[in-house]
Amino acid sequence: MSETTGPQETAEGPTTFSWSPEIDYLLATWCDKAKCFEWMHTEAFAIFDARSKSFMIAINTLTAISGLSNVIAGGYSVAGFQLAWLFGSISIAVSTLNILQDKLGYQTSSHLHKKLASDWCSIKGKIEEVINLPYAGRRDCKTFIRYIKDDIGKAAADGNAIIPKDIREACYTKFKDISGFKLPDICGEMEHTRTIEDAKQQPLITP
Repeated sequence: MSETTGPQETAEGPTTFSWSPEIDYLLATWCDKAKCFEWMHTEAFAIFDARSKSFMIAINTLTAISGLSNVIAGGYSVAGFQLAWLFGSISIAVSTLNILQDKLGYQTSSHLHKKLASDWCSIKGKIEEVINLPYAGRRDCKTFIRYIKDDIGKAAADGNAIIPKDIREACYTKFKDISGFKLPDICGEMEHTRTIEDAKQQPLITP
């Protein structure tokens, strides 16, 4: 594999490009952001999974109480008040909780955040593997960039909008003080769009 650091020129213009410190810097910023997204989706999974389990425990407990109470109470009444009415209200509560569980979508959200955390972990791992290899040991630069961009685009499209605001703010607080660490825009960290000339001023890795 060639170790040239710039695009290959033809009469029609650049046709390909090879590994360079500038590309390593770009990949490192993507890796930083992948770490943030993995952390945020992992946190969101924990929250929604706990809520989903709380609903299921409440529903199952009330269902068991309702069924047992109907057997015990039978046709008993207290001062004209049928105990079956009380236990019937428990059944209504169970139905209401089932509707809320379905509308709030805690279980669906927890599964989606778990998948997205796994996707971002995979993206992070692929980038870390590549930028820690010497240029000669890496796969084709253009092919890798294309595929990793596709992975990032799909994960971002599926998950960015569903990360709760408080988790985005917590991510900013957790990582903002790490020197040189690049946070995603959705965490409130906006910066000037860099060109390749800007990146040349801060090469990150030189094998």
